Amino acid sequence: MKKIFITLIILCTLSACVDYLDVVPDNIATIDYAFRNRTVAQKYLFTCYNYRPPIGAVDNDPAMNGADETWQRYIINQGFPTWTNTNIARGLQNAANPYFNYWGDGLWTGIRDCNIFLENIHKVQDLADYEKKRWIGEVKFLKAYYHYCLFKCYGPIPIVDVNLPINASAEEVKAYREPVDSVVQYIANLMQEAVADLPDANEVIEGTEAGRVDKLAALSMRAEVLLFAASPLFNGNADYASMIDKRGVQLFSQTYDPEKWKLAADACKEAIDVCHAQGKALYDQVDPLTLNSPAPFKVQTTYRQAICDRWNKELLWGNTNNDVGFLVRHATARLMRLNPERLNDATSEWAPTLKMVGKYYSANGVPIDEDVQWRDNGWYESRYKVRPEASAGDERYYVKEGEKTVYLHYNREPRFYASLGFDKGVYFGNGYYDFPANVKSCDFFNLGVSGWQGGSGFSATGYSVKKMHSFKDAQTRDNISYEYFPFPIMRLANLYLMYAEALNEASGPVDEVFTYLDLIRARAGLKGVQESWSTYSSRPGKPATKEGLREIIHDERAIELAFEGKRFWDIRRWKEIEVLNEQPQGWNIMGETAADFYRVMSVAKDPVEFTVKDYFWPIKVSDMVVNNNLIQNYGW
Repeated sequence: MKKIFITLIILCTLSACVDYLDVVPDNIATIDYAFRNRTVAQKYLFTCYNYRPPIGAVDNDPAMNGADETWQRYIINQGFPTWTNTNIARGLQNAANPYFNYWGDGLWTGIRDCNIFLENIHKVQDLADYEKKRWIGEVKFLKAYYHYCLFKCYGPIPIVDVNLPINASAEEVKAYREPVDSVVQYIANLMQEAVADLPDANEVIEGTEAGRVDKLAALSMRAEVLLFAASPLFNGNADYASMIDKRGVQLFSQTYDPEKWKLAADACKEAIDVCHAQGKALYDQVDPLTLNSPAPFKVQTTYRQAICDRWNKELLWGNTNNDVGFLVRHATARLMRLNPERLNDATSEWAPTLKMVGKYYSANGVPIDEDVQWRDNGWYESRYKVRPEASAGDERYYVKEGEKTVYLHYNREPRFYASLGFDKGVYFGNGYYDFPANVKSCDFFNLGVSGWQGGSGFSATGYSVKKMHSFKDAQTRDNISYEYFPFPIMRLANLYLMYAEALNEASGPVDEVFTYLDLIRARAGLKGVQESWSTYSSRPGKPATKEGLREIIHDERAIELAFEGKRFWDIRRWKEIEVLNEQPQGWNIMGETAADFYRVMSVAKDPVEFTVKDYFWPIKVSDMVVNNNLIQNYGW
């Protein structure tokens, strides 16, 4: 914070984005030079974009591998996993040298550069008014968004609405953290202010402007901000009552305010209405490659392509500054190999946990531990046991015909089969659409084509993330190719779920909550919530209460948004951090037979203990020394 003011523009050496936002400025000596004409001012605009966190980076976004959805293998000499975000999952965050130190590593600089842009854009003489207005809207949003990213990680933060003058005193530079409610109001108001100047979605040119902010991105992210503010972590959180700064300011409100849920619901509904007016809808296209395929594959591929069909009608804001190829490589199960010494790049190293596998619904659209059919037939109690009967009939669409696997892999909902690669599971796509002749299946046994190979990347759990790569990706014996897609920061299904949650908290189980939940379920091939629970659940009255419907909505979010980096933040805003203390589990990947492989194993070396302090990142100790007006987050 001591460097909020600036005299020179930094020389950018930031990595290029995938699509349009790939321009970095030339060496620029002064602010006046940076705004002398449209061309250099546009480069500064793109500089403001380049501070976006790498949302969707499987190794470098804490939300992608830092919760309980996935686990990364230990390296072959039994050292620690290599991705930085695994250190969050392992409970190794610290105040001396914090992982993902956004406080000290870039976001404040991004806010500063946004302020410089807004203070100087009026100097550009050859910039049309309509374009200047748009650029201002984009940078206002980015400035608000960077505050929001810091807010999610640290809670109460300083508000840097303007840069300090160069002659500011040392004390003026020492900013205070502002109360949560003030921070939320500032972010939400600035995003709303930006909306008026931003283009509609159809005015953003895909080929040359992809990834730039439009009205839908701003409205939907504003709704998310207000949803966070209404959630238990920020709405009357007594756990942080002691966070009072040296001014005597209480940083967390101690009074629960139900009106915050109504504000969030209203913001979600406003965003939904504008999305619909601009042609946004849940992705429902049947790809021509699947026209002659069995119906189950059409449902599965439609769900996958809601993520992987670039710039589709469901996407509201996509991230273009991360390496999708790296994600695809580690999400994909290896289906072919030349020999054990020469493998292709598919590793399935980003490995779903058994907990996540168990969260998906039964084929009847309810949790497997509630499904009366599962209970009556003994499937739930036997879920980790190999079914004696080999797969036959229509089961061949899900499990390779003639093979055996555990009960857990049968009679599950379409999103289960669309999202997960599992042992003996059919893997439709990857260049093979001629079912059943050429469609591949997984073999996660020790030295199986998808499993441990003696040193290469491998799944620590015996599962892979099928959902997060296109079914059109091709795989050969020594190579894989993939289709690029922008990672979804926000898609319409998420907005629907946000609205359902906020509306239930504000008004209880009203009809409109079910309307939006059932739209998502219908796309996934499931019946509506009320029909499914009344027909198949051992808790038929669950959707009729706010508490029961809350549980259903939480589960729907975990399933529909699995592996998209949402659960990491949901666990925190719901104040459910203790779920991360459950040991991540998978199968015995060293097993060479079904009897050996299908044994539940812990995939972590050491137990972890997440507590109230872990809802937020610590501020680095050295930053606390520089600015003694800051107070540290609770517990650090």
